[in-house]
Amino acid sequence: MASQLDQIEVNQNKITMIKNFVNAAMIAFSAGIILSSCSENEDQMPSEGNSNARLFATASEGSSGSSNSRVIVNGFSSTEFTVATADMELRYAAKADIQAGINLGNITLKTNVNSSLQTSAAQTKSLTIIANGDSRAALVAEGETPEGNYAEAEFKLKKNTTVASSDPKFNKSMWIKGQVNNTEAIVWTETEKTIRAMAEASNGVEVEGQSEMVLDFDMTKLFAGVDFSLAVDGNGDGKIEIGPNGVDGNTLLYSRIMSNVDGAVTLKKRN
Repeated sequence: MASQLDQIEVNQNKITMIKNFVNAAMIAFSAGIILSSCSENEDQMPSEGNSNARLFATASEGSSGSSNSRVIVNGFSSTEFTVATADMELRYAAKADIQAGINLGNITLKTNVNSSLQTSAAQTKSLTIIANGDSRAALVAEGETPEGNYAEAEFKLKKNTTVASSDPKFNKSMWIKGQVNNTEAIVWTETEKTIRAMAEASNGVEVEGQSEMVLDFDMTKLFAGVDFSLAVDGNGDGKIEIGPNGVDGNTLLYSRIMSNVDGAVTLKKRN
């Protein structure tokens, strides 16, 4: 009988030891999760005075339409739009100046040069902002940038060398494919020029905490005054080209589009 009691006591001690081990393991596991969570939150938090921001590019019909919809302007039905950008930086009014009640127009704008957002945005990017006939948002850059009200973005249209040399978009800074009267049409340029995109809102785009901005290529503004019914297939290859050096005989249409580029891009808050 004593032997059985001894064995029961031994078993109970083993069970107690196992429970203690399990409890200790659970405590350690829970602590690990908490520490990991805290570490992740710290990684996600921007440094003081900065925001975690993302910058996109898209195409729209401006006031007559919206992004994420088929883009048709002046008889040109766009199926693809790729633009190459580089050397991008944004200018902003510091949060402290805005909080002090100074009007945005009276503030000397700062640049976000050397922020991680600007470092990423400055790289040459090939941005497809219309695909399969529908507008889409292409990520330009993401990273930290100073908090404030962003009033403009400046970037260079850049020859696209990020695609294969066999790609029709190679060396094109802007390439738009679509249809005019059921005929394939291409608008393209190799021009490298600086574009200033002003903020849509008079007080700029407020950047604080987690923020998203978008460069909106307004197709209505880009094709303003362009009568695509005058576009011709000068070499008879079954494709209308509107580009430099009088390609296909559409010089006037090309010139009008290129004169529109500067005012066709707007900086907005992304909804």
